[in-house]
Amino acid sequence: MKKKLLLISLLFVSISVFSQGTCATAINISANGTFTTSTINGTYKASCFGTFANIKGNWYSFVAPSNGEISISSNLLSNDGVTKSDDTRLSIATGSCTGALTCVNGNDDIDTNYLSEVLNEPVTSGITYYIQWDSRYTTLPLDFTFSFTAVDCARPTVVYLPEYSSTSSSDLYWDQTAVNPTNYEVDWSTNFTDTEGAGTIVSVPPGALAYSTVNLSNLPISSNFRFFVRSNCGATQSSWSGPFYGYLPVDLPYSNDFEDVANNYTDGFINFTLFQSSASSSPANYADGGAGNAMYTFNSTIAASNARAYFRALSLTAGEQVTVEFKTRLFSTTTSEQINFNLTVGASQIATGQTTVVQSFFNNSDLSYTTHTASYTAPSSGIYYFGIHNNTPQATVQTFLFVDSIDLTTNLSSADFENSNFSVFPNPATDFLNVNSKLATIQSVVVSDINGRTIKNVAFNQTNVQVNVSDLNAGIYMVTINSEEGSTVKKFVKK
Repeated sequence: MKKKLLLISLLFVSISVFSQGTCATAINISANGTFTTSTINGTYKASCFGTFANIKGNWYSFVAPSNGEISISSNLLSNDGVTKSDDTRLSIATGSCTGALTCVNGNDDIDTNYLSEVLNEPVTSGITYYIQWDSRYTTLPLDFTFSFTAVDCARPTVVYLPEYSSTSSSDLYWDQTAVNPTNYEVDWSTNFTDTEGAGTIVSVPPGALAYSTVNLSNLPISSNFRFFVRSNCGATQSSWSGPFYGYLPVDLPYSNDFEDVANNYTDGFINFTLFQSSASSSPANYADGGAGNAMYTFNSTIAASNARAYFRALSLTAGEQVTVEFKTRLFSTTTSEQINFNLTVGASQIATGQTTVVQSFFNNSDLSYTTHTASYTAPSSGIYYFGIHNNTPQATVQTFLFVDSIDLTTNLSSADFENSNFSVFPNPATDFLNVNSKLATIQSVVVSDINGRTIKNVAFNQTNVQVNVSDLNAGIYMVTINSEEGSTVKKFVKK
């Protein structure tokens, strides 16, 4: 692999320049180096994060001389990243200082401390990028490094949440780069520890729309996978973007206590923040049962809350009744205020897709965890997402709501449950029908017409199989799946 790199400055020099107090008067950065801000007391402008009472900002700007990547970091020994005294927060945005700013990327805490960094963020030639350090946690001055590298093959940076059409299929989407490459490459693996380039690589041509997409099919049923995306420009390739993660839909029962590191702790639960509780954390031992992990959201002291989080996708059958149980607890450094929230459900992990409010709840106790229970019956078979919507009115005291111990159960009988663990797709089918089993090895697949006549009888000895149906006439067929644990019948349509 060949990659051309051009630094705009070969030397990293220490530059003692104080940033300015507004976006419009931001200090322009024209060379790589280490910078020291002044006390953070300028005018804050929202882009990557929300607005809080009395929040301040300090500003820099950078005009990209060519397409490339920038890295900005306060993760330096000169900053105290162990305590909150240097808890930094970084935003990078484009747009208008007098109008709206659009977030390019931002960071609050890195994995190991309270400091912030954004690494290898692609930038476009001629565009002005505004860099804001804000006073969400501290107004103290800080040191940070800035570097720009010219790159002739830009990597994708806007990668969307995977979409799921079944328990073994996922669609991935990402925005096209400014200059389309020869193709894009997606590297996926069910092993989270596989480094980029070590998994299964799929080549994808640039799309005709503003985004490109690829379908990953025949994945292990209800598995988790990680993926990277990069541009292949022919003679050169970009760096990989990622890792990103997918969590295929699961059948019930399902539980999540946010403790499994192999599932990234969250196991597909998104949008609330992971809190790792211990005797030395603040608050201490605040997971359900003591030390351990929980997710949290919080109210707002300047507006009504509108924060949503979503569970991992579920594969439900028509008429299946789901019992949802989870626990919450409040925390505040003073007196906790009540948090209101809804349990919602819908077909996607966005607000407009959450079409049903299952039940409304509140919590006004910080003494212990409170158990909440609700029921929902799926009107049709498909993929569903439950969500928690924090819709607390404007508050006077900032209060946190911790969520833990999610447990979802089903009313299906043992036979129904086994039946739901066999899947056939695509449906309708044109050329091939995939038959998957979560429970046992498939021994044979028998395809019959609606009159009961056997059309195909194919022997297998594996859990994921494929049947050629290209020679069948269009119509409705029944497929009998025979396994070592018994048989089940599914219907499919041949196009």
